[in-house]
Amino acid sequence: MSQSNILKALSKESNLYTAIETIGTLQRFKKNEIIYLQDDEACNFFLLKSGRVRLFFTAMTGNELTMKILGADDIFGDASYFSHTARITSASALSDVELYSVELDDLVPHLTQHPELIAELLDTMAQTIRLFSIQVYSMGFLSADKKVAHLLVQLGSYFKQYGSDQEYCIDYSHQELADLIGIARVTTTKELKKFENKGWVSLAYRNIQVLDETALKDYLLS
Repeated sequence: MSQSNILKALSKESNLYTAIETIGTLQRFKKNEIIYLQDDEACNFFLLKSGRVRLFFTAMTGNELTMKILGADDIFGDASYFSHTARITSASALSDVELYSVELDDLVPHLTQHPELIAELLDTMAQTIRLFSIQVYSMGFLSADKKVAHLLVQLGSYFKQYGSDQEYCIDYSHQELADLIGIARVTTTKELKKFENKGWVSLAYRNIQVLDETALKDYLLS
């Protein structure tokens, strides 16, 4: 799979961010509070101002599968909203959260005046589709160790300061990483410690420092 950007947040300098900030309704959620549930009617979409949000599927058995962990400036809930379908995931606050809730009727005047906003919206939806595709690939075809390595490389697109960086910090817990690739936390920790012993990563509380991205990429090809 290509290592291009999969989790690009919306720039605060973008016209779309400015429009949403202007017309959106600011809402606040406490840690662990549900923002919306799977199968709810999609009446709006959101721009995350601060905090962290988890998007997840819930099976009929009650099992949950994390699809994405969002940070500040991420847009979510847009795919279901613009396709006029029910929510395909649930969203919950992983921390105290501030977000803007947006309805299309309020956004249309801005889209009319600034057609480039449509391209920005399409880009955010395309990124979400790409992320889901990468997760399906990882879950279906990679062993546990390579699932972890693959995710660390993919997350580099989000956490790098510059695209050419070989080192970057990922501020996810081991549980959050495990949830994203559908394996047990203990397995994720075991594989991360193997990578640490090889000198590829350094581990701290809720922080994974990638030290050698090239080594992780080479490992995926081995």
